[in-house]
Amino acid sequence: MILCAVVMTCMAYANGHVDEITGSRGPLFPSPNRWLPPCDLSLVISLTLMAVTAVSFIALNKVYNFMRAPSALTSSLYLLMLASLPLAAGQFYGGGLLCVVLLGVTAILFSCYGDTSTNRRVFLVFFLLSLASMVQYAFMFYIVIAVPGMAQMRLLNFKSLIAAVLGVVTPFWILYGFGLIDFDDIHWPQFESTFSQLSVPDMITVFAAVGITVIVGFAAMCVNLIKILSYNAKFRAYNGFLTLLYIATVIFLIVDYVNLSVYFPTLCLGSAYQVAHYYSVHRQRSAVWIILSLIVLYVAIYAACYFV
Repeated sequence: MILCAVVMTCMAYANGHVDEITGSRGPLFPSPNRWLPPCDLSLVISLTLMAVTAVSFIALNKVYNFMRAPSALTSSLYLLMLASLPLAAGQFYGGGLLCVVLLGVTAILFSCYGDTSTNRRVFLVFFLLSLASMVQYAFMFYIVIAVPGMAQMRLLNFKSLIAAVLGVVTPFWILYGFGLIDFDDIHWPQFESTFSQLSVPDMITVFAAVGITVIVGFAAMCVNLIKILSYNAKFRAYNGFLTLLYIATVIFLIVDYVNLSVYFPTLCLGSAYQVAHYYSVHRQRSAVWIILSLIVLYVAIYAACYFV
């Protein structure tokens, strides 16, 4: 699937179907889409982040076994979903970075489950989110989500809250102390819509990809919740946090629709996990047709980039 995603994305890039994401969404520094001009290096970095995310999710499941079964289906579906939209897969921007950072944050929180002495790792979670929020304001929203994540991992107490607050403040404190930033440097991001550079057919394709991904993931999540309730407390916490991330991403995507492209990779990973979790629980032969139908559907979305 990595090879398929690379081929699909490179073909779209070579044929000019990767629309540039414009605007700067950083409250302090330029957002990642401004770090490089449209070029081959941007494509390579984006594909690398896709592969790293896919492999890392498999490794995360092997360590914590939150799916209760080894599976590469989540990563495979994630690659297909993301590659179906060349806009999101064919260039380096905040979306790929958001997905990787959130996966790292998830791994850190999982490692802290039930251990209230891991305040340094709690500090690291909020430090990473705060640091990344300097170049993409969407990270600020996930700082809020990390707090109930701490509660799910049974970490929420006075000391952990202090560690969280210090984690948020420290990146700004360090940069201000070295004279790299000033309070006057903080500014509103340029709220330039993802759709500002797209034609009407391209917008329809984007809405189709996002809408189908939300519906598929939400339907699988609703079925999975019944099964999750039968897990023990630890695995309920793991799956509860992943479900929380997915629901939050859907909400952020709807509310902050001008920044839709940034949330799309995380949405794909969340939806792919919900579908894969459903498949790991319900191993009927008929479930194979669901996966094949999804593959056909996302290939059709990708084809629409060329022919619509």
